[in-house]
Amino acid sequence: MLFNIYDHEKGLGLIEESDRLIARIISFNTAGADEPELLKAFAIMARTELSRKTFIYGGKGCENHKGCDICTEPGHCLEYGLADGSASQAAYEAVAATENTIMLFEGKPIKPFFHYRCGGATENSENVLGNKITYLRRVLCAFCRENEDSGSDRHFTVYELEELLKTRLNKPEGIYCNIQGMFEDVEVDEQGRINRIKIGTRSFRGIEVRELLNLNSTRFDYMPVEFLIRSIGTGHGLGLCRCGAREMAKSGMGYEDILKYYYTGVTFEQMEVPDPEKPLRGIKIVLDAAHGGDACDDNKGASGLREKDVNLSIALELRGLLDMQGAEVFLTRDNDTGMTLSDRADFSNGKKPDFFLSIGQNSFTNPTASGTEIYYYRGDRQGERLSKSIMENLTKSLGLRNRGVRMAEFYLLREVKASAVIVQLLYISNLQDENLLRDQSFIKAAAKAIFKGIGTYFGSPGNGST
Repeated sequence: MLFNIYDHEKGLGLIEESDRLIARIISFNTAGADEPELLKAFAIMARTELSRKTFIYGGKGCENHKGCDICTEPGHCLEYGLADGSASQAAYEAVAATENTIMLFEGKPIKPFFHYRCGGATENSENVLGNKITYLRRVLCAFCRENEDSGSDRHFTVYELEELLKTRLNKPEGIYCNIQGMFEDVEVDEQGRINRIKIGTRSFRGIEVRELLNLNSTRFDYMPVEFLIRSIGTGHGLGLCRCGAREMAKSGMGYEDILKYYYTGVTFEQMEVPDPEKPLRGIKIVLDAAHGGDACDDNKGASGLREKDVNLSIALELRGLLDMQGAEVFLTRDNDTGMTLSDRADFSNGKKPDFFLSIGQNSFTNPTASGTEIYYYRGDRQGERLSKSIMENLTKSLGLRNRGVRMAEFYLLREVKASAVIVQLLYISNLQDENLLRDQSFIKAAAKAIFKGIGTYFGSPGNGST
């Protein structure tokens, strides 16, 4: 499996096999464990995590390094971490044994959360992340109960608790004989994890206390005087329990059964391999040829050229170029059909594209006005970057006057639920611009320049070769 990887240590992008990267991820997260089935499980988890970045599966690649799927920059793309230096031979064997296999739920790669030890039961996603994720359901885990947690005890004075939790505690005079006014209203689930607890003047979720006090888990108890808070388990409790998975592997369970136990309802499939001949594969784009239909209010040139016809010609040419590089393209219209603005927005929202691109021409009472303008919606950083990429290629390739990339509040930009760009290519009211727009060779060149701008944005190599 080839990935375009930005190597932080070497300071450059590399096209290379992902095997070495996945093996280093395995070695980092399974240190001290050599059970083959556990290593295979982590190979699939790591590959699944990487696949979520790729365009094929709806990812956007590395935001810090355009054109790269992932980077090795600490704390960015590789949340799992990397082992220093080379990986173990056992890790490479696990990668080879699970070649290209990933986990999916309803056709999409999952986010394979894992933790060190759950202490008897994993956690539901809504209790940690605040939203329900179907494949992250609580499961009982008796496999890790014999393991011990290191550093599970934390000692806090009353003052330290007040400072860390930003709360106030009642302090009885003399020896503490009860905890009234200190720890109250404790809500504990059937597995002994604290869901909510009132400490002093504030009520907390169990996960908040765990994070603020740096506890191992939300399964803790407490005692007054100097408070000893003892956790059962280590980590957030989501997904795979590493200690439990290791014991399952030792008992003879295979990696698929281990993963299916901790991730509810997942399936295993071969990862789709990026095709260098179709670098835009996995990208969904809606092309909108503005106006259309007998009753449309499109602009007209002095010699009668209709804007709606020009827009459609460019959109059809552009669709062909994008199709050839693997993009999935939808046209709001492919003939002289009338559609309202709301119809166009509804069409795009139903397709859920990566981008919505509308093509139009400008008109002005002063016939000397000429040039290209591109618009994006306020706050749409992706739309702004794509607009600049298209403008750069249009002005360089065609020598058109750059009238600016601008933020606007147009209906389509506001109502389309995806990054949206409106390209106003030329002024059809300008005789020279109209003559260009009448020329089919110019239409093809304009479509190619827009195509190159899209390819540049998505880091598509060779996007100008068509």
